[in-house]
This record gives sequence, C-alpha cells and structure tokens, in this order.
Amino acid sequence: MSARWHNTLKLALQEEGGMKNVFQLATTDFNNAIPHVRCHILRGHIIHPSLPSLPLLLTTTDTRTPKVAQITSNPSHRVEAHFWIKATNEQFRVSGHAAIYPSPELQEKKGIEGVGEVYDAFRSQGWDWEDERRRQFDSVGAHMRASWCRPVPGSPMDSYSDAEKWPVTVAKPGEEGYDAKNYEEARGNFALLLIDPIEVDYIELGVMPNRRTKFVRQESDDERWKEVILVP
Repeated sequence: MSARWHNTLKLALQEEGGMKNVFQLATTDFNNAIPHVRCHILRGHIIHPSLPSLPLLLTTTDTRTPKVAQITSNPSHRVEAHFWIKATNEQFRVSGHAAIYPSPELQEKKGIEGVGEVYDAFRSQGWDWEDERRRQFDSVGAHMRASWCRPVPGSPMDSYSDAEKWPVTVAKPGEEGYDAKNYEEARGNFALLLIDPIEVDYIELGVMPNRRTKFVRQESDDERWKEVILVP
C-alpha cells in the first residue's frame, strides 16, 4: 500500500497549475550549519514494486553547484524538500536522505550511493542509475540541457553580456543542430538527486480548523509510517 502522504502530495500536484512540480530544496553547510535553499523541479517518483509505501523523489542537478558539496560533506546527507500547493492550500515538508548519481567518472568524487532497503531492492534487480541518468537528461528540453553547458554556476562574470557566448540550446543526437561536444559536456555535468523520505510534515490550510500531521517512517513492515497529529 502506498503512503498516505505521498498519495495526497501527488493529488495536490495534479490540482496545481503552472509550475506545479517546482519545490524548494534546503541544505546546510556542514562546517558552519548555514542553511541554503533553492528551487528545484520534481522530475518523478521512483517506486519499487515491492515497496510501494517508500517512494524516492527524483530531481536533477549540476554536479558543480555548491549544493552537491554541501550534501556530500554532511555525513547524514540530510536534506528537506518544501512543497506549497496554492490550489489546495497544502504544505508538505519532506525530510530525508539524499543520494546523488553523477556520470560514472565523477561517482567517487561527487556521488553519494543510495543506502537502505529501497536501493537494495533496486540493486537486486540490476537497476542501473546511469541508464536512468541518461534517460532523464534526454527527456528535458534543449534549452534546459544548455544550462549544464555553461561555466561553473555561481562563479564570477565580468559582464552580463558574457552569457551571450554560451549555447542557447543543446540538441540531443538525432535533433537538428546536434553538437557532440556540447552534448557530452552538458551530460557530464548532469546528475540525478534522489530523496529517500524519513519524515513528512503535512499542513492542511484549506480546511477549518486547520490540520497538521507528521508522518514518521518506521522500520516495521506492518506500519511503514506512523502518523502524529500536531497543532498547526
């Protein structure tokens, strides 16, 4: 049986218009605990058939961004995703452990191997995260692919006009304008970022009185998520 919070999140996202898959991802610097937050796009929900109540939330990133260093330097690899669904007046704060799958050449330096029963289940079936990384890269638009073919994100520029020199689009093989060098460079900087949820703080502001529920992941097969009712 799938998790109640996850079913509710998916239904809420269906109601949302516009940029409905946009969420905020929070990380911290390990040494000084300074928080950092930025918007991300939810690329999908990865669920092993034998563990339907334990979904992985999938997004993507540039391996050169500070967030990768922040996550890899933290021994727990803990992150938090925040979803605000305006259409339903619902908020979801999903806290969990991150895994990062960059290109195979960068796995040792930039990657974080997923641990736990969900990843073990995928490994037992020969799941290849590199295949998924390549599929996700090709599934985004040519303009989005070009964002991974720029200088290091956050590095200084002399002028805004410097950006005029960068590729505007990066076509994939078989598309008009395909450039192998740009394609390989962009794909080399592209990585999967997965969140394995362990706590979810869910607030319903569309009902009166408002409701708040905390879902805490359990190790028991009989009860995967414990629900605790909280003051909103």
